[in-house]
Amino acid sequence: MIHWQEFKDRNSDVVANGNYICSADEIGLILVSGADARDFLQNQLSNDIDLIDAASLQLSSYSTPKGRMLGIFRVIQVSNGYILVTVRSMVLPLLQQLFKYIVQSQVTLADASDYFARFTVVSDRSDVIEHPSLPTAINAVIQTDSVISMRLEPLATQQRFLLLCLSADEAIELWRQFAAKLQVAAYRSWHLSEIRAGIPSIYPQTSEEFVLQMANLGALGGVSFKKGCYPGQEIVARMQYLGKLKRRMYLAELETGELPEPGDELVTQGKDASDGSGKVVDAEFDEGGLCHCLYIAQIAKADAGQLQLLKQPETTIRNVDLPYPLEN
Repeated sequence: MIHWQEFKDRNSDVVANGNYICSADEIGLILVSGADARDFLQNQLSNDIDLIDAASLQLSSYSTPKGRMLGIFRVIQVSNGYILVTVRSMVLPLLQQLFKYIVQSQVTLADASDYFARFTVVSDRSDVIEHPSLPTAINAVIQTDSVISMRLEPLATQQRFLLLCLSADEAIELWRQFAAKLQVAAYRSWHLSEIRAGIPSIYPQTSEEFVLQMANLGALGGVSFKKGCYPGQEIVARMQYLGKLKRRMYLAELETGELPEPGDELVTQGKDASDGSGKVVDAEFDEGGLCHCLYIAQIAKADAGQLQLLKQPETTIRNVDLPYPLEN
C-alpha cells in the first residue's frame, strides 16, 4: 500500500461539514478467520452474528465479564471470515484480549489495517451517492474482489460511506472519481460526523469504563437480548430487565479552545475533584471552531444542567438532541 500512502499523503487538512472525501488511516481493521470464526465471535460479541451476511453489517461491542466495554465495532462478513472495524489505537489491545479466548478453536486473528486503503465519502449529491460502488441502504455492504463499500448511519441529508480497498490502484481511481465532485477533507471531518451521528468509540483511555447501555448501544441496535451468553451478558441483561439506567450518553456543544480528551472527567458544578459524575467519550471541533462532544454521565445531573468539565470549569455544556430516539 506504499503507492496509496504516497497518494493520500498529498491530501487536505480542511475540516468539512458535508460533501467531502477523506482518507481514514485512523480506522483499524481486525480480521477474524478460520472454521470457527462465526462461533467464536458469537460467543464474544454483544450482537447476533447470525443476523448479518456479506451484504449487511452490524454494530457490536466486546466487554469484560463485568460488563465493561473493551471495544465497539462495525462487523462485516467477508469471504474468509469477518472484519471488525474499530479505532486504530484499539486494534492491538483488542487482539491481545481476543487471543485469550481462542483456546483450541480454529480461529486466526490478525491486524488487517495496512492491507486496505481506507477512505470515507460523505455527500447529499445524487451523482455521488448513486455511484455503482456505493450501497443504497443504511448498513448495507457491497463487496467485489478488491473493494468493500459500506453505507453507514446518515447525518441530516448527508449520506455516509466507508470504503476498504485491497488494490491501491483501484482505491486511487475511485478516489479520483469522487474527488472530482467533492471537497477533499481531513479525517477530522469524518471523526466529527461520527460524533454528531451519536456513534460512540472506545479508546485506550476509556476501555473498561462503560456498560454498553450507557453508550446508547441498545438504541443503536448494537446488542441482542435473544442470543446466547457472551462476556458481560449477565450484567447487560440485568440492567435491561431488572435495573434502571442511571447513566447514558449525551451529545453536547462546547465553546472552548481546548479539545476535551476521551476519559476527561465531568463533575458536579462547583466541584474541583472527581466525583464520578461522568466522562468524555469523544470530541472534535467543526469548521467554525465549535466543539462537539459525546459524554456519558449521570442522567439526573446531565438533564438538570449540573455538570462541568473538571479541567475546564468555565466551559458551558450545551446538550443537543441526538439524531436517534433513545430507549425507554
